Amino acid sequence: ITLAINAKEGRAVVTADVEGAYLHAKMDEVVMMIFEGDMVDYMVAANPEKYGPYVHATKSGKKILYVELLKALYGCIKSALLWYKLFVSTLEEMGFVLNPYDPCVANKMINRKQCTICWYVDDLKISHVSLQVVNEIVSIIEKRYGKMTVTRGKKHVYVGMNIEFTDDGEVKILMSEYIQEALDDFPDDCSHEVKTPAGEHLFEVNDDCVKVNEPKRRIVHSVVAKLLFISKRARPDIQVPIAFLTSRVTKVDEDDWKKLRRLLEYLRGTINMPLTLSIDNMNIVKTWVDAAYGLHHDMRGHTGGIIMMG
Repeated sequence: ITLAINAKEGRAVVTADVEGAYLHAKMDEVVMMIFEGDMVDYMVAANPEKYGPYVHATKSGKKILYVELLKALYGCIKSALLWYKLFVSTLEEMGFVLNPYDPCVANKMINRKQCTICWYVDDLKISHVSLQVVNEIVSIIEKRYGKMTVTRGKKHVYVGMNIEFTDDGEVKILMSEYIQEALDDFPDDCSHEVKTPAGEHLFEVNDDCVKVNEPKRRIVHSVVAKLLFISKRARPDIQVPIAFLTSRVTKVDEDDWKKLRRLLEYLRGTINMPLTLSIDNMNIVKTWVDAAYGLHHDMRGHTGGIIMMG
């Protein structure tokens, strides 16, 4: 929704990537790491005096080096949290306040206009009506964390989304590359043209239907996971079939395979259809919600809702 607000207010938008974000955070507990084999030689070659004296060898002759991590390293469970806390502390020092409903959104009033920073791990989106203000925020962050990869202008690639702001207050979101990846991963021909992402029999389950083999089940699981990611960002029109298929990934049968193929056929025909967002009134928020009881094969219900501004 922040993208639509950016478009409505005509904000200048910058997306940026903090290089080696985790390594800026310090480990807050003792974490030991073991290097073995060739990795030991690499470490010693990088700093012979520091690592050479601590190299050990097993009875079989394999080299081993024990080190203590001083910085948060990619792959450690706590690293993401340590980086998050560090980055939040930086924003708070700059006068930003976290959104109480989304801890990865921070706001600050600058020149009587709101400046918003959204981030996903180390990917930032900074917006304000003044490009100068945005550039100043980027400079402050770069002084703390080093030079960033920065994109300015109307077009951005952010968290897998191709984003384009238009001159008439709209924003278009496209994820064609991700859709093509899903199509490439699915072995069947998906060139048949269909008008909708699912048929009326979507929720029907036949207990006697033949289960697919394990390789095909893995394909379904992988493709559905990709489409789930897409559906939440750029293609809300496929959320109903995805909601069903995500419940079937561990027990895929031939019918499920056909339903996924139908969905991919629809996406192939609409691969370049963007999600277009616009707001006509930010002071009016409307919500619709509905539920169907006992709709699924296991007698579970199904809910859905939509929130609109203006």
